[in-house]
Amino acid sequence: MINYYFDNTNELRPFTHQLEANDDTLPPDNALRIAPSFKEGYWPCEQNGKWILIEDNREKTVYNIETKSAEKIDYLGKIKDGFTLLEPFEFCRWDGKKWILDEEEKREFKIKKNVTIRDSLLNDANTEIEIINRAIRLRRASEADKTRLEKLELYTIDLYELDLNNVDVVFPEKP
Repeated sequence: MINYYFDNTNELRPFTHQLEANDDTLPPDNALRIAPSFKEGYWPCEQNGKWILIEDNREKTVYNIETKSAEKIDYLGKIKDGFTLLEPFEFCRWDGKKWILDEEEKREFKIKKNVTIRDSLLNDANTEIEIINRAIRLRRASEADKTRLEKLELYTIDLYELDLNNVDVVFPEKP
């Protein structure tokens, strides 16, 4: 005879283990003498003196449909509302059933990236302009330096005039 134990401190009362029982005893309050059945994706739980199968997603990764953050499931039962097994991808949003591409989020990202690239290019050019201006002020600049200065200043104006809201903007080449 075997006692099939369940966790009576858990609301679902899941099966925990089994042990041999003495023939002349009654089962303890947290055990049944009926063997639980097992099925892939489910776990046996005691309910009203018998075993029922409850959905088991433990150790699976779910994704929050608002934040897209990943979590490991550590509970028995259905996946909680607000979570999905479907993995999100870059620039997506949840449409109620699946992740779909969020064109606006993708566009905003590209615009921010364009601003970052432009600012970096401007910073590099302005640093070089500052050095050439210093050379001119100290009368150490050559004619080639003065020509380069003019080209760099035109380049920075071209950078400022770019439409960064155009996600396919083409940046001018640095002279």
